[in-house]
Amino acid sequence: MIIWFSGTGNSRYVAEQLAPILSQELRRMAPDITRSTLSVTDGSGMIIWICPVYSWGIPPYVRNTIRNIDIDSTFTHHLILTCGDDCGLAAEMWRKDIAKRNWNAGNAYSIQMPNNYVCMKGFDVDSQPIKDKKLSMAPKRIAEISASLANREKAEKINDVTKGNFPWIKTKIIYPWFIRHAMSPSKFHHTKNCISCGRCAAVCPTDNISLAATEPTTNTGRKRRYPIWGKSCAGCLACYHVCPRHAVMYGNKTIGKGQYLNPITHANRTRSI
Repeated sequence: MIIWFSGTGNSRYVAEQLAPILSQELRRMAPDITRSTLSVTDGSGMIIWICPVYSWGIPPYVRNTIRNIDIDSTFTHHLILTCGDDCGLAAEMWRKDIAKRNWNAGNAYSIQMPNNYVCMKGFDVDSQPIKDKKLSMAPKRIAEISASLANREKAEKINDVTKGNFPWIKTKIIYPWFIRHAMSPSKFHHTKNCISCGRCAAVCPTDNISLAATEPTTNTGRKRRYPIWGKSCAGCLACYHVCPRHAVMYGNKTIGKGQYLNPITHANRTRSI
């Protein structure tokens, strides 16, 4: 089974490409995934976790899912990380979380995909040429990962990830700071450009955004519904990137920044799994 978490669609793209190659079931990491025992029926004997890298670590939402999900302990767990550039010690973080559940951690891989983090100074989406290059290289990397996972004869645990420079500092120092100080849902807001389309609420993977009605407008006499962010934000930025009017902001950090959605999964975003 492949369990995937994705905001802008990169990790979902990898999951959907791998599933038919490896004959795997697909399961989105929805909020209700921890409320019952997860039944795996594909017969492969493995669980493949696919998620983005957050500031050189595992997204807190994914870590919380690992802590609370109910899965048979006989499976071997593998990890595929999607990252803009490098992963730091994110794979090691995941291995420790898996070990705390007394599960068997197998291979870990990373695959570069277009950057989507825009909530700090100096961070923006990739230029179009870099986006195109990363997307064009992704199928080859996915084929390499699928071939490795399909080779059941290898007993050693593969750690095929791009750690980058200074991985200890990135994961042990920057990641904790980032989680504590740079992931507050209270900083999300909408601007006057909001057209009440509801796309931000529809795309949110944790159902964290609700639409609240306002007083009737003077022009139409009807109420408009605007987004309100709750406390269960996963920090995926899907709401920001999906907005057709660029009306979703994170404080003042996203002013003038670009938007990115995986072109394949965005086109198929209404298809449920």
